Amino acid sequence: MEIAPSSDSSLQLLESADGKQMRHRFAEAPSDNTDPPLLTAIEHLAWGRNSAGCYPHRRCGCQYARIDPESLSTNSASFQIFGSALESMVDFPRITDAQKLVKFHVYHIAWHHNCFHGPTFLQQCEVFWASGRCDHPLWIALYFAVLSCTINSIQNSHKLRSQVDVNLDAMQTTQQLFSAMVQTMYSSHFLNNLSIYSVQAVVISTEVAHNLGLSQLNATLFNAAVRIAECLGLHKIKDHPQIPAPNRDQWEERIEREVGRRIWCQMIIQDHFAIPFTDTYSISPMHYSTNRPINADDYNLVEMPASTPTISTYVRVLVNLAALMPDLCDGLGPMNKRKSTREQYERILQVDQKMRTIVQNIPPFLLRPDKAKEAQIPWLRIARRSLAITAAEKIIMVHRPFLFHSFNDAKYTHTRRTCVAAAMTILREHETIVEEDDLSIWTHSAFAITAAVILCFEFYSIVEEIDSAKKELYRDAVLTARDRLASRHSDVLAQRGVALVDAIFISEGSSLGALEPIPGMPIDFNRILANFATLSKLNPHADADDMSITKLLGSTPEGSGSAGFDADEMAMAWNQEIDFDAWFNGVFNTLQTPPL
Repeated sequence: MEIAPSSDSSLQLLESADGKQMRHRFAEAPSDNTDPPLLTAIEHLAWGRNSAGCYPHRRCGCQYARIDPESLSTNSASFQIFGSALESMVDFPRITDAQKLVKFHVYHIAWHHNCFHGPTFLQQCEVFWASGRCDHPLWIALYFAVLSCTINSIQNSHKLRSQVDVNLDAMQTTQQLFSAMVQTMYSSHFLNNLSIYSVQAVVISTEVAHNLGLSQLNATLFNAAVRIAECLGLHKIKDHPQIPAPNRDQWEERIEREVGRRIWCQMIIQDHFAIPFTDTYSISPMHYSTNRPINADDYNLVEMPASTPTISTYVRVLVNLAALMPDLCDGLGPMNKRKSTREQYERILQVDQKMRTIVQNIPPFLLRPDKAKEAQIPWLRIARRSLAITAAEKIIMVHRPFLFHSFNDAKYTHTRRTCVAAAMTILREHETIVEEDDLSIWTHSAFAITAAVILCFEFYSIVEEIDSAKKELYRDAVLTARDRLASRHSDVLAQRGVALVDAIFISEGSSLGALEPIPGMPIDFNRILANFATLSKLNPHADADDMSITKLLGSTPEGSGSAGFDADEMAMAWNQEIDFDAWFNGVFNTLQTPPL
């Protein structure tokens, strides 16, 4: 029997107790009124679920509808922390310290995740500091995530600690604030009590979770956040005309829609860049309709040309790079029946070219110094350096399926040389950031580790004789990177990286002072893992299960033997490539700020 909104049975349903919800579901159904969407809408009444794209739930009838004036406000102050059960569970920083940290985050760090509207979050914080009230218990989780991320970003910089003027030794640690975030989420039943605040908290906490050695926890929380976001409809946010908001209600709705797009964009980035470590992704490009956030600043949310830097610029660039990853993953073939080695490698070379094209089209102010803009935008300088590191690492990411193999097989020389040059770029930029005592982003440590490991493997590679000058260059780059990582406080990821570099040196029969490989011996993967496990026992922060060569360099692709693989023929695809160093330095022209 065909069901249509105009039938008698449907009209009766629309007048029932659940009529408002049903009217909404019919309104959101596709225009062709096919059976599946309507049947799903009807069944969801019984399931207590929502499938309509009605975020931010201001004019809908689903179970997340905000029907009273208090819930419609973005700063309702409906929850009082004082006297609540949550107050006794977590320890809050002093208000004066929190004020300095939050404001620094909004103006110097938020560009990297772009998951809230700065003025709105600051207003919410001011109400909380003055009265102990906030929108929702899970807003507290977002608050802790921001504080934890901020301390993690400044704790290794004497310059920034002095600038923020907070005694970090006298307040909660990054670990304690992160734990408070997690405890808040679970005590507030975030898996059942769905809120945008828990999604924001998880996504922002990625900025610190890896440095704390909690990558696995972050991965599980993130996938829970993806499902929460989908239940709330963040993957189906509709675009509205960019016209001036005539009243406060419409302005707040515009903010909420844009924040929803920002959060979803950051989730795409995190999900797709994790593909090399899991060989899968949770957000399918075919299964969401939410557009990218607009290139706009917080104060007016008016879309600007791509050539104008805004708080959304950085993530808009990153999401274009991330969008290549699902296609790369699928292009290698099903996991249980990979394509031939030749087809896989051809696919990698194709994505490599797409990645380079995207990088070449990055706005100029993120590619080379612009003193006028940097004087106006405090985060632009570190954003440019961070992007140089990230872009180089993404080239490595594309080649990961063949990277480890490239150090033992000359057929993949293009991959080896490209990734070695990218690794040198990463370590040069990382060194500059540390020397300038600048902001620390979690990717700086993570990608410096990847780069150091690649250079270690290049030093011990058996596919090409390396001259003494290059050996000295790689030795110095690795050892200075190791020293920078070892000097970092409260960075478990960095300490694990040090242990991994040491494990490689020990495995290949060398000491830190005399990096002389054993001639003709291939890299012994198993021996490296065994030595890392031994070092892990000496250093409790270096967990062998969370830091391995497989995670850093990718597993060897299935069927990557030499059979049926013509190296000379495949090399034709490489002859058109220019050297990575020359190309990258040409794109990121004059990474070092020119002298006055």
